Amino acid sequence: MKKSFWIISLFLITSVFAQSDNKITSDLLSSAPTISVTIGGNFITTGTFPASINERADAFVTRLFNQAKANMLSKITDPAQIQQIENQIAYYPLRDITLKRASGENIKLDLLKFRLTGDFKDNPYLKNDDVLIFPQYDHNINFFAISGAVNNPNTFQFVQGDKLSDALLFAQGVNKAYENVTEAEIDRLSYNGEHMKSMKVNLSDDVPLEMGDRIVVLAQDDEKKDFVVNVIGEVNMPGKIPITKDRTTIREVINKCGGFKDDADLSKAELIRGTNVFKSLIFSDELERLRMLRMSTLIEEDTSYFDVDEMLRLMRGNGLVDFEKIAAGDSSAGNFIVRDGDVIYVPPKVNLIYIFGQINDPGYIPFKKGENYKYYISKAGGLGETASGDIYLIKGKSRAWYNVDDIKNNINIEPGDYIWISKKTPRTFWYQIERIGQLATVITGIATLVFLYYQVKKL
Repeated sequence: MKKSFWIISLFLITSVFAQSDNKITSDLLSSAPTISVTIGGNFITTGTFPASINERADAFVTRLFNQAKANMLSKITDPAQIQQIENQIAYYPLRDITLKRASGENIKLDLLKFRLTGDFKDNPYLKNDDVLIFPQYDHNINFFAISGAVNNPNTFQFVQGDKLSDALLFAQGVNKAYENVTEAEIDRLSYNGEHMKSMKVNLSDDVPLEMGDRIVVLAQDDEKKDFVVNVIGEVNMPGKIPITKDRTTIREVINKCGGFKDDADLSKAELIRGTNVFKSLIFSDELERLRMLRMSTLIEEDTSYFDVDEMLRLMRGNGLVDFEKIAAGDSSAGNFIVRDGDVIYVPPKVNLIYIFGQINDPGYIPFKKGENYKYYISKAGGLGETASGDIYLIKGKSRAWYNVDDIKNNINIEPGDYIWISKKTPRTFWYQIERIGQLATVITGIATLVFLYYQVKKL
């Protein structure tokens, strides 16, 4: 019993101390001796501020920056103005900061290097009466930029004495995805900006940099990317199939999918070119339309039809592939090269015809080989009262339209096709009167011209 009592008591005491731990720590910090540190130069706030004797320069600077930023933005409610101020105060120098001691000692601090290396020589403890002087900094002039095969391509504050190794440090080193990276190119503008000197250097040379240098760490583009083709439908193993860049054939993709299923409708299978081929940063649908029409001779009426075809091209650029020949083992049919983002769609066989429009019972009707459109109309309950004389066969894959009464359109009906019956447009009495009036106007105009012609001839 006594043992249980002591265990419960110990648990309760531990819980009390755990709950008050944060408060005790806070009280200890607030009771620690403070010192005075002055900030001057190009910083968000200047003046003399209290600091803990256990506070380093980076923590002190970060704390004051966040406090000043919060005070500044607390008085503003307009989101656009808040964003504008945040952009303005984002560029304060983290490098070439001068720490002046009361003893007369001057120390150069590089807080950006400390944040990357953890080297405390760039982030010492503060002492009473220390002064931190931030240099003037124009990020549009006082910079160097580094890009290419690095982990953090960016623009950084330039400090006299910077070398190529400093640029690589701030860019967080060479990206290991690239192989055999040994060189960089440094582009250096003349003072007036009219001339540029480009020089290749070895990374190991660690050459000195100048203000405004632009560095490109050279490497061949890394092509180890997630190239895939998405296969959907009636294959044995559908899904995203890994491919190479511009070398994998459609036959290889189908083989990786385990081939086609027995109920695959290969006559309607499609390869749809990936939309990423067109949707690059320098492309827009409107720009492509203008380029296509620039030298055309289309009249206005034809342009609207062209726009439909052009939009379909951009949204669904099909590759012309004969899947039936691929399944039959034709060696040339499967050599079409697939690209990243392509989609292969293999639909199931649909042994149906869909009839719609001005028909009494629109819907699917089982396909019957050898029958023409009249058979399907009869199966659908016959033509409706508003049916016109125009009946069209729409092919299931191409969506091509054929007038069934046109002798030259002797096209066989196949499973998956559509039959559409157009509607006879009703004409009211007033519509007929309007048409007669328009015709009378034309006849009157012609008669007037004839009359004037003979009058002139008599003269």
